[in-house]
Amino acid sequence: MSLNATSTPEDAPAPAREGRRRFGWGAVIVALVVGMAAAIGGVAGWQALSHSATPSPSKYSVVDDAGRTVTVSSLPSRIVVLEPSAMDIVYRLGLRPKVVGVDCGAADVGGLSADYAPWQIQNWSLTGLACITWLPTLNLQAIISLDPGLVIGAAGISVADLNTLQSSDGIPALYLDPSSLLGISHDVDLVAELTGTTTVAASIDQQLGNELGTVETTVGNASLVTHIPSVLLTYYDDPTGYYTFGPGTFGNDLIVEAGGANIAGNDTFANQGEISGSYVLAADPAIIVVGTGFGLSVQNYSQGPDWSSLGAVQTGHVVGIDASLISEPDPTMVLVGLPEVFSLLHPGTPLAP
Repeated sequence: MSLNATSTPEDAPAPAREGRRRFGWGAVIVALVVGMAAAIGGVAGWQALSHSATPSPSKYSVVDDAGRTVTVSSLPSRIVVLEPSAMDIVYRLGLRPKVVGVDCGAADVGGLSADYAPWQIQNWSLTGLACITWLPTLNLQAIISLDPGLVIGAAGISVADLNTLQSSDGIPALYLDPSSLLGISHDVDLVAELTGTTTVAASIDQQLGNELGTVETTVGNASLVTHIPSVLLTYYDDPTGYYTFGPGTFGNDLIVEAGGANIAGNDTFANQGEISGSYVLAADPAIIVVGTGFGLSVQNYSQGPDWSSLGAVQTGHVVGIDASLISEPDPTMVLVGLPEVFSLLHPGTPLAP
């Protein structure tokens, strides 16, 4: 089965920046069970990964998700945060008072609200912070003018720009890009190492591990594991195709951990662009989960190719979820997004106590 991977039309807004076969039931069940057995799972696995994966050549030095060494000579008192997923970590670590600037769209495309959901702007008190535009290019001069001791960027921000800040301007610049839910805990630890908040990070890691363990235990129940639905998880509406997640991504991991079988879970092409309507038709997902918010509703996705012909559409199995919960790999994705996706895939099934 070929996958129609096309780039975003030039006249269309970019999809959510942090995000991107037909299965017989027997194959679905076997793949899920084998995959879970092979993965590091549950609380113990989570903690083992998160607390052993942060090299510390010096007290305030780490290797980030791009393999770059980032070192601060002293704990930063001024931090610039680029991407909501990074801001979620910074906020949970108690570092919000040190944030002096965040990413945002230009004034004519919404400013803060172009990058952050209303609840994020309110909960994190982002109004009034310096606005760092990143399209068409990241405004490096605006960052430099804020004199930060640390810049934290995530997927969607150019690593080359972070390299420039670090090598040419002497500003430590950390890059976060987890490929799994376990990687989120690792990223919490990276930020904590550079900001002196490792004690708080340990508590966050425990919360994340507990939630993951609860969902894994429920999904592993013998009665539930025989009812694993095939899923299309898409986070951006487009008339030419469907943006989703392929193997080796946090989005694919989110689906599997929530007890679903990703229709693109074995297809690396899904990480390079859209999948076509014919692809989705052939995969015939039992459930379609769509990202909402930022002006999107479930109805917006009806413009997608072959939409009305999809079985899940015809049977009413299309459900919406806040796009930030499925496209931004951060602690909120695990603590809120994971159980919510589970409830969408297995309505009426309670999580294990």
